Amino acid sequence: MVVASAPAALLTINDVSKAFPGVKALDHVTLEVRPGRVHGIVGENGAGKSTLMKILSGVYEKDSGEITFDGNVIDKVTPVESMHMGLAIIYQELNLVNTMSVGENVFLGRFAESGGRAGVHAKARALLDSIGCKVDTHKQVSELSVSDKQMVEIAKALSFDSKLIIMDEPSSSLTNDEMQKLIKIIHELKAKGIAIIYISHKLDEIFGFCDVVTVMRDGHVIDTRDVSSITRNEMISMMVGRTIENEYPPRPECAGETILEIKGISTRKLRDVKLTLRKGEILGLVGLVGSGRTELVRALFGADRVAGKSILLDGKPVEINSPKDAINLGLAMVPEDRKLQGLLLGFAVEQNISLAVLARLTKRGFIDTKGESSISDRQIKALNIKTPSGRTKIRSLSGGNQQKAILGRWLEMSPRVLILDEPTKGIDVGAKYEIYLLMKKIVEDGGSIILISSELPEVLHMSNRVNTICDGRINGEFDPAVASADEIMAKAFEFA
Repeated sequence: MVVASAPAALLTINDVSKAFPGVKALDHVTLEVRPGRVHGIVGENGAGKSTLMKILSGVYEKDSGEITFDGNVIDKVTPVESMHMGLAIIYQELNLVNTMSVGENVFLGRFAESGGRAGVHAKARALLDSIGCKVDTHKQVSELSVSDKQMVEIAKALSFDSKLIIMDEPSSSLTNDEMQKLIKIIHELKAKGIAIIYISHKLDEIFGFCDVVTVMRDGHVIDTRDVSSITRNEMISMMVGRTIENEYPPRPECAGETILEIKGISTRKLRDVKLTLRKGEILGLVGLVGSGRTELVRALFGADRVAGKSILLDGKPVEINSPKDAINLGLAMVPEDRKLQGLLLGFAVEQNISLAVLARLTKRGFIDTKGESSISDRQIKALNIKTPSGRTKIRSLSGGNQQKAILGRWLEMSPRVLILDEPTKGIDVGAKYEIYLLMKKIVEDGGSIILISSELPEVLHMSNRVNTICDGRINGEFDPAVASADEIMAKAFEFA
């Protein structure tokens, strides 16, 4: 019997290193990617995954080592040159011009060589048809869903005759149906011999459709294996450098009397919503994208206008008309989009952490910088935030460490109620576990948490109670210790 040999490597990375001030981002990294395969890359935030991809795409320049792509040694390439070589990257934060049409985005900067406006739209139509996307090429990108925007990014990559497409956390904002559509496209690209590097924190995706997985930690490649030859626990252990017996800590069981009661919250999205929260409880909120779950917590926090609402705290009516009112009453909120709504990206870590207690630090119009540094150092140590110092710009931290900094900001004010909207979005399994432990400690110390998450296992394992929300109304309540995921999701789909 003749055994077919594996195809020669399309991409070879040999002994590549990269350092930034105070950080060794990559340390002698070596790996190979073969055509027609989906090569998963996993690791904690800060493991070096994004740095490596930015070197491949020409955003960063390596310090040492050698990279060979399609038989050619590549060195000091620009992002445009990288794409023309057939190496494309689709970032988690999609790189499209919202005010331009789909066709114009696919052939951005190449209008003349693509045959002008008519040629651009004709060629874009053919590329989109090839991946089963029916979106109108004349439609403005700002009008598209996230999944359709990803299809446009894939069409753009194919327009360069890409041999390798890097997908960085492509599923972070997709619904289940949109994810199935993406998986279908990945299989079609693979069948055409195109190699895919797939970066994800969601291990189900790695085991679901990747052929090979490389595990990275602290700038090193720990191992590269066929997905069929590695277990979930082995992968987690390699990623975090320690054994995590379970991905979730034991469910906290310390719920007491009702601390917060919401009645009659109504907006253009919400319809007479009622909700109760107990002291020492984690209340999970499950709903589809667009169900009103984020609108509910924003209305509670005073961030959005409401047509009417009644809020009782400790049985007494309170007025919350702004986030300042909420903070003064002991409510805190970690928003869904940390970069857009939660961080001052141009500021230092310590300045971001101190935001919630800035009034306490301000005297006669001046900020006590020593006090600010002391608060920052305390939270950096308590939450194990990986940063060269408190004065480091927060934009340079990994997603998990940025999220910890936001948590540290609110923990400094010891909130009575902490709202967590997608707290582990885009965060690795090790950092997730640390956040779960932190949540457990908060409620055990007498705080209460409202948890919104698109990851149903997270809600089921961490919550004491689960409310479902659909079409702007709370329509169900479950005990996650006995309710099944199917029961909860069926209710979340139950439109009135």
